[in-house]
Amino acid sequence: MAREGFLKHASQHRYRLRLQATDTLTLEPVRCDCPVVGVWRGGLILLHNGELRAVGESPERHNLYPTHAELIEGEPLRVVAHRIDLRGRTLGWLLDHLDHNHTAYLSGELRLGGRTEAPIEDLERYRSATLSGKQLKLHYARAEDLTPYLGLVAAEGEVFVQFWLKPGDAAVELAILDPTDRDTIPEELRGYP
Repeated sequence: MAREGFLKHASQHRYRLRLQATDTLTLEPVRCDCPVVGVWRGGLILLHNGELRAVGESPERHNLYPTHAELIEGEPLRVVAHRIDLRGRTLGWLLDHLDHNHTAYLSGELRLGGRTEAPIEDLERYRSATLSGKQLKLHYARAEDLTPYLGLVAAEGEVFVQFWLKPGDAAVELAILDPTDRDTIPEELRGYP
């Protein structure tokens, strides 16, 4: 029920989840009053102790199994989203262009050019950034979640950047040139259409 309540008003208010849960890997009990960030495969994404974690009823998909959850409506929220074509660019380049005075989450999928090496990842079910072969998937990733991927060049793909603004905050604009305005092709992308 908490997921449906969040989805109905997600872009209008900030939400917290007062949660009692079990960690699906360690079986440790978890109690928190955590900010809700988004949704993930029938559950919610929370910010718990500085990390993004998914809570839901599937041990194969979620980090936390809820035993009690209460969704709490917080202050008003305005979400401004921008769609960015990253063809020929890196995530590091995008992060350099973001306004870091506001909370930002990135979601999307990129096909990478050149050599890629996936970092060793832990067994947790939800990850905000997942590299598989030459595919990098982002789901509510924050700047600090992207450190291993900052230098990888996208052969194609796009990212949606959500800025979460407080009441009275000015709209966030991204001044990004169209990729066709550039006259050089990165070495990693030569040979791609």
